[in-house]
Amino acid sequence: MRKLTLNIRLLIVFSVVLAGFVISDFGFTTTSKSEYTIEMSRAVDLTKKWFEIIKQQKEIRNIHSDAVSNVPNNYMLGDDYTTTTTTLGTLNAKEISTNPEFAALMVRLIRDAGIKEGDKVGVILSGSFPSLSISTLAALQTLKLDAVITSSLGASSYGANQEGASWLDMETWIIENGGLTYHSSMVSKGAENDFGLGLSDEGNILLEKTAQRNKRTLYSPLSLSQAISDRVNLFTSNKITLLINIGGNQAAMGRCTHSVSIPNGFNENIPLCDDKERGVIQEMNAVGIPFINLLNIKELAAGYNMDITPGIQYSASPNLFTEIHKNSAIMMISLITSLLSVIVLIPKKNGT
Repeated sequence: MRKLTLNIRLLIVFSVVLAGFVISDFGFTTTSKSEYTIEMSRAVDLTKKWFEIIKQQKEIRNIHSDAVSNVPNNYMLGDDYTTTTTTLGTLNAKEISTNPEFAALMVRLIRDAGIKEGDKVGVILSGSFPSLSISTLAALQTLKLDAVITSSLGASSYGANQEGASWLDMETWIIENGGLTYHSSMVSKGAENDFGLGLSDEGNILLEKTAQRNKRTLYSPLSLSQAISDRVNLFTSNKITLLINIGGNQAAMGRCTHSVSIPNGFNENIPLCDDKERGVIQEMNAVGIPFINLLNIKELAAGYNMDITPGIQYSASPNLFTEIHKNSAIMMISLITSLLSVIVLIPKKNGT
């Protein structure tokens, strides 16, 4: 009987503690609209406008993707492989990235980073994720931020790898037709060492013609170290307060083994490697510049409950537009009450 009584008491204790945690976590948690909701919505609308311009320009030039995809913005996808394809990429990641609500996420991340109107942001774009690049530029323009932009034209699978529809072409289209106020200060070929190494002669010639067509001069570093240092000097001289990286440009990531562990999203400080060819992200972070990294897109989207399996439409991302508030004082009282009940219910050693 004594054993049964003790078991019952322990069950009650467990139930009380569990109830305390549940009540604390859910009972005193409220949600409200994000203070950035208006800016986020404007950035999404601007992204949709710019996406539509890309669609129109591709249709004019009869450029279509060979990707088998039903996502609404599948015209933002490139081909599986072309002469300017640098690395393999997954179709799913590129489909996820065509969701215009990434512009809302960028507004949120930039604002959470403490960046204010008039601040200067450094941006490293690659041709691999043109949709994310457009969403990011829409967020920056909506927030009225200055931007120093470097672009690389090589692209992974299903990125901006189609002849006549490179990232530089898209940038030109939305400058001329959509009111984009930024342009790339530095444009490179990308690929190995950031100067097209590993691409075929045909691919390199195509990228050179792309620059000529858009009346731009290609930046051609002599080595990866120079590609890194020149970008660092560009961003440092412009006194940026935040760095945004989109895609896997080698100069951005660097060649050290630690580059694969650079985390997604917003980061203030990360462990730094001592490799002489650590990338721009680590070099800038070493002097106190925080960064937003957009590379593992599925992981990033899942972290904010965004659609990671888009079909004929994108699921809503309500968590992007809300903030969670917890009443810490009441939560603490609830937990203390639960603990006191534990003390009362657990029998003393000489008790019955």
